[in-house]
Amino acid sequence: MINAVVTLSLWRKVASKSGRHPKLNKKAAVALWRSDPIIPKHDPPKTAGGKFSSLADDIDRKFFADFKAFADVVNWWLADEFRASRFRLQDLPAGDLTLDVDVSHGPTLGRSFAIYYNQTRMGRLEITSSHEYTTENPEVYTSIEIDWARFLGFEELTEFLGDIALHVTRSESDVRRNAQQNIQSALARTLWDNYRISPLDDPDFEQWGELTVSFHGTALFYIDRRDAPARRA
Repeated sequence: MINAVVTLSLWRKVASKSGRHPKLNKKAAVALWRSDPIIPKHDPPKTAGGKFSSLADDIDRKFFADFKAFADVVNWWLADEFRASRFRLQDLPAGDLTLDVDVSHGPTLGRSFAIYYNQTRMGRLEITSSHEYTTENPEVYTSIEIDWARFLGFEELTEFLGDIALHVTRSESDVRRNAQQNIQSALARTLWDNYRISPLDDPDFEQWGELTVSFHGTALFYIDRRDAPARRA
C-alpha cells in the first residue's frame, strides 16, 4: 500500500536568502520551460554508503546493489513515447540522506538523485531501505523535495510523483480509496490553478512553491522492470 505525505509550502523570498533554495531568474525559467530534457550524467557513490561505507551492513550493501540501476530504469519509463515526461533523475554521489532524517543519531545511508525538469535541477529524491530489506521484499522509504513546484503544471507534476510512487510502492487500491483520491485531486487542482506560475508570468515572484513527498512501500515494480531485459535475453 502507498503511504504518502504531501506538504505544499508557498515560501517567500526571504527563505532563499539562506542559500537552501537558489533564486530562479528569468534565464533559468526559460531554460526550465523551453529546453529539452537532460542527458543524465550519473555520479553514484563508489561503495554502499559512499564516504560512510564503514557503517554499511549486509542489508545496506544489498540495497545499494539492487538500486544501482534505479535512475536508468525510471528514466527509461519517463522517456517512453507514450509518457514523454520532461523529468529525469541523475545519480548523486552522496551515500547518506538529507531529507526528512534525524541527523542527531548519525547518518542515514541511502541513494540520492537530483530531479531535473528539462535542463533545470528542480529538487532531490532519496531512498533508503527498511531494516528487513531483501530483493524479494524490497521495502523502502522514499522522500522527494521539489523547490519550484509552481513553475510546473498540475498534471505533469502529479504524474511524475505517481511514476515515482509506482516504482517504490505496491498499491492495493479499492473503490473507496480511488474515490477519495479523485476528490483530493479535484480540490488540489482548484487551488493549484489559482497559484500556478505560467510562462507568461514574471518568474521574479515571491512564492515559488516547495513541495515535499514521502512514500513507504515495496519496490517490486522497479525490481521487475530492472530485471525485464535479462528475462528477455
